[in-house]
Amino acid sequence: MTFLVALCMAANTAGVAYGEQGERKVGGQVAENAGAPVVQNVLRERAVTRESGLPESHEDTAEKNFLDYVPAAALVALLVGVGIPIYRRWEKKHKDRLQEKRYRSSLHEELCWIRMPGLPGGIESIQVNLDDDTFVQLRFSESSSEGEPSMSDDLLKQRNELSAERLPHEIIQRAFTSNRRLLLVLGDPGAGKTTLLQYYALCALDQKRYRKLGFTKPPKVFYLPLRELTNHGSTLPENLSQHAKKWYQQDIDSRIIDKWLQNETVTSLVLLDGLDEISDTVKRQEACKWIDRILTGFQHVHIVVTSRRTGYGREDALKPQVVLTSDHKRASVQDFSREQQELFLKNWFNAAFLREERPDNVDEKIWKEQQLAKAKNRSDRIIAVLKEEKHKALRQLAAVPMILQLMALLWKNNEFLPGSRMELYHSVLNYMLELRDKQKEIDSQLSAERARKVLAPVALWMQEELKQDEADKQLMQKQMQQWLDTLVDRQYVPPTADDFCDHLVLRAGLLAKIGESRYVFRHKSFREYLASIELVKKTLRSTCYIDTLISSFGDPWWNEPMRFFIAQTDAVQFDCFMDKLVASVGEEEFSPDKMPLLYTLIEEAPQKKVQALSERLLAEATTASCQRVILDCLNAIGQPIALETLQSFVNLKRAKNSSVASRAEEVMLALLPAAGVTSSSGSAADAHSENSGSYRNRFEQYAEYIRIPGGSFRYSVTGGIENVSELRVARYPVTNKRYRAFISYLQSRKPEDEALNKFYRKVLGEIARDHTWDSGFSDYYHKGSKDLAGLFRSKLDEDRKFGGDDHPVVGVTWYAAKGYCLWLSLLESEGRERQLYRLPTDLEWEFAAAGEEGRNYPWGNEEPTPQRANFNENIGATTPVENYPEGATPEGLYDMAGNVWEWTNSWYDEVKKESFSLRGGSWLNLSANLSCSARIFVNPVSRNYGFGFRVVRPSHLL
Repeated sequence: MTFLVALCMAANTAGVAYGEQGERKVGGQVAENAGAPVVQNVLRERAVTRESGLPESHEDTAEKNFLDYVPAAALVALLVGVGIPIYRRWEKKHKDRLQEKRYRSSLHEELCWIRMPGLPGGIESIQVNLDDDTFVQLRFSESSSEGEPSMSDDLLKQRNELSAERLPHEIIQRAFTSNRRLLLVLGDPGAGKTTLLQYYALCALDQKRYRKLGFTKPPKVFYLPLRELTNHGSTLPENLSQHAKKWYQQDIDSRIIDKWLQNETVTSLVLLDGLDEISDTVKRQEACKWIDRILTGFQHVHIVVTSRRTGYGREDALKPQVVLTSDHKRASVQDFSREQQELFLKNWFNAAFLREERPDNVDEKIWKEQQLAKAKNRSDRIIAVLKEEKHKALRQLAAVPMILQLMALLWKNNEFLPGSRMELYHSVLNYMLELRDKQKEIDSQLSAERARKVLAPVALWMQEELKQDEADKQLMQKQMQQWLDTLVDRQYVPPTADDFCDHLVLRAGLLAKIGESRYVFRHKSFREYLASIELVKKTLRSTCYIDTLISSFGDPWWNEPMRFFIAQTDAVQFDCFMDKLVASVGEEEFSPDKMPLLYTLIEEAPQKKVQALSERLLAEATTASCQRVILDCLNAIGQPIALETLQSFVNLKRAKNSSVASRAEEVMLALLPAAGVTSSSGSAADAHSENSGSYRNRFEQYAEYIRIPGGSFRYSVTGGIENVSELRVARYPVTNKRYRAFISYLQSRKPEDEALNKFYRKVLGEIARDHTWDSGFSDYYHKGSKDLAGLFRSKLDEDRKFGGDDHPVVGVTWYAAKGYCLWLSLLESEGRERQLYRLPTDLEWEFAAAGEEGRNYPWGNEEPTPQRANFNENIGATTPVENYPEGATPEGLYDMAGNVWEWTNSWYDEVKKESFSLRGGSWLNLSANLSCSARIFVNPVSRNYGFGFRVVRPSHLL
């Protein structure tokens, strides 16, 4: 219509006349290419009027007179020059709007469906609104890439805010500010990172919900899996164009997408999924640079990037660091709490049972009530089973959303829960590949066992050669066919690779098609599990293949396959693997970044043997670094058979330095209870063989206390020279293992513990009554005095990231830390002393960390590195307290920087007396918080995953 109106206006202005046959005349000549019919009809009527002799208006007369003097070519040029460009502009704008509308619709269609394994008909899709009650929203911890130039009160308040847990909409609102347009989301496998992007996309596409993300106008939304980023020289519009063609069958010119992204009136939200799925470290860093360039080139683009935690940061000192240099907010996905697990299970079973087919002869309302009743029964029963003490390990697994969903699947169909992560994947694959069809009396193309024989080598081929999670259709089928051919015999002919792939897509739901030419496993972890099956076969054929695994140790691309691999090994394979691993440790310290994976492999190995480790520990050629790693492994394995080797190691003085010697003694003492050996010493303090100034406390599982001589130094808080008396400081922060002993004592019903327990409660009551600690403890104590164990227990006691025995206890209040010190004092003194052990004062803590010389950091003045401390989310959680010998003070105090903030016994402000100071920085903080002078203030009832404590004993009380 815009085009026709323009023609009418142009023609009317120019005075176009028509002859008797309706042909257009300009200046008395018949013009070619007559105008639009609407124009013809209007002007034909005017011509008829003139021929009939009716009077013409003044305007008509003027128009006729004007026509006599206007050249025909000029009028044609006018019509063409005005009308056609207007029409073309209108048509282009209309086409752009339609393309954008189709793109938004396709994007919504892709992301509004979530795959739930095990529902009728295979891997079913159910449409979800991630704001409703169907799914449980994730929780996040956060940090920032911004520097920390000072420690002002305002900055401290910001840091305290950072320690709070956030919901998805809060994280994105806090991430996108006037100066920052990038959010990085890190999480473990199966943590729900892709689901988070779906949530953001659906909110942004919804006219009612986009404001929840902090946008004032509906943003344009784009989604791109980063594994599709094959050319880092290509632009964002080019990659989005390719993705639209591959997934949506839409041919959108990259120039159009570029125009959308450059629109100054509308913000664009770009969702980039799976940085870790780029297997090569160098290419992954190039992808980070590519993302940084996007922010520079598109001023109105906001980006959310997801990655497994192991795919970001520095993997190894010899490899490039994978980091984003643009200012960004970093958020880490937290595990499901027990309450979230229960809510998820209830919602999942409701959704699953309501997706079942309703019989024709049953009323819909009645059927729905019946299904919801079944769902409640099933969810209540699995929740009850998971609460049982014997299923603690399963509860920790259930904290991962995807694992919990797989558990729900097995429970729905068989009321069965596996005993380990490996058994879980094995059972789920059996169900998907065979059992589900068998229950419906449908013949499977391949049994689950045969299917594994085909899929396992294909998965390992993708792991080793392709190094991608998706594969070309023809290449994958070619790989499959060669393994399918090995199944042929006189009684059985397997399906073709094409038919088998169709079954995996349409029935089993293990694969998904990308367009018409590529396949991808629906979840990366299924491919990793299958690859591990083939890894085990290869190592059984030749132990030399273990060398290949060792060379990839610490490479994020191999972490999950290694976990699945070790869970299938026997004792001999485990022994061989550990021997080759520690043999790879040279003069350089074993990277602390690798220790969490090492501990995980030891924990998940079903059978363990320490023969090779013991022999290598006693070998004279073994380096100090290697000795340290072996001792850590022996401690983690926990087999008392290693005590004989450890004793020989000590007697032969094989330790290459004092740190190794001290660690050997710690491991020996830790293994004594497993051997049924107890100390015969009646004293609390046992002298350290290397340092008579330190001692080990047998009442605290032989925790070692280091002598810190008295002296004077310049105290950062006052700026003046302060004197500090000699004291003994615990080498490590209090660990979960030691803190659990305290909680167990409070729960003890043993006759020998009863008297002290009663006295302990009596003393706590007096402290609350007299406001000895502070004025707030009275309310805190009386609210929980009936269950002291529950009152003081760490809220993260069962968290798989923070709950390791040798990790520092976190999630405890200042009052709980004080309660631990009181219990320890009463336990050793048999009720006579209340102050044998206590928290350090703020002054004492800084002196122990900085020394008389006033070091900037506990180890000296060099800047923090991932080899010296756990900070800046390098690991993503706390680490065992003995992991960072390079970051120890000269006296041997560990973790005085990083890992956890440590409660002190001092008010942050002695005048206001509202909050207590904490020192040392945590795994979550940037380097500025690791300085010896850094301090923050926190309310004494705070229970944060970054707060722990260390115990001291005044020397005069020894």
